[in-house]
Amino acid sequence: MNFSNIIELDIWSKFGCFSKPFSNSGGILTYFIPPKTSIIGMIGSVLGYSFDDFIIDEKGIKTYSIEKFNDIKVSIQPLFSLKTKRVTYNNVSGEGIKNIHQDVLLKPHYKIFISFPDSLKDDESLFLDRIKKQMSVFNLYMGKNEFLLNFEFKNVHNYESYVLNVSNKKEFFSKNKIYGSLNRKNIKSTTLKSEKENIKRSLFSRGSSSKLESYYEYFIHDYPIKRENFVKFTYSPISFYTYLKEGECYFSDLELKEDCEIELCKIGDKKWISLI
Repeated sequence: MNFSNIIELDIWSKFGCFSKPFSNSGGILTYFIPPKTSIIGMIGSVLGYSFDDFIIDEKGIKTYSIEKFNDIKVSIQPLFSLKTKRVTYNNVSGEGIKNIHQDVLLKPHYKIFISFPDSLKDDESLFLDRIKKQMSVFNLYMGKNEFLLNFEFKNVHNYESYVLNVSNKKEFFSKNKIYGSLNRKNIKSTTLKSEKENIKRSLFSRGSSSKLESYYEYFIHDYPIKRENFVKFTYSPISFYTYLKEGECYFSDLELKEDCEIELCKIGDKKWISLI
């Protein structure tokens, strides 16, 4: 599958919530970055694809029109301090009124990189035209209907890739840095640095949001990357960090699993990302 461009845009809102498919005793948790499945939904909204538009084959299996975007690639960079607040709201159903406890992101702000396969060139062209004009067929939300999402086009990069492996890793990191979310499927460990100082790395599969300060790496074992038949999800492990205006944070080294390699894509001078 061939790719030609990488579209860079920023999205932000006052609040956000990307609910995890499990709860703890305190209530519903949220992912700290938009799942790829949510980004696909945003693309569909810009282009005018209805979430409930589907066809049913002879076996009764539903295929939703938005599934055509499952092959896009994305990378996400949080641009805020990953703060959350626990809110309580009333849920009215046939069983009465229940109090629902929900984690909500405070002032979520992200840099998003999106690459369309060449087979979706017409959709890519229309998407690019509309985000440049800040147009969308349907409203965009930061995870929930009540959290309207703002977006701004930033840049288009040519799709220039580099396959990183054990033999060229040392040379690559002597000159280059990796930004955004990192596809961890073929990676054992990473090293994180900032422009100002070396950063002590800390991994959290789940944990208190108070620990998720800027310049810490956050690991997600079950990041949703594909949704089929509306309810069947595919997951992949990723990690990411967040940075604020005070400085930049980046992956300065990594250890690959045995006989593995990863593809990186260029977004600037000595700047690369890992798309998933």
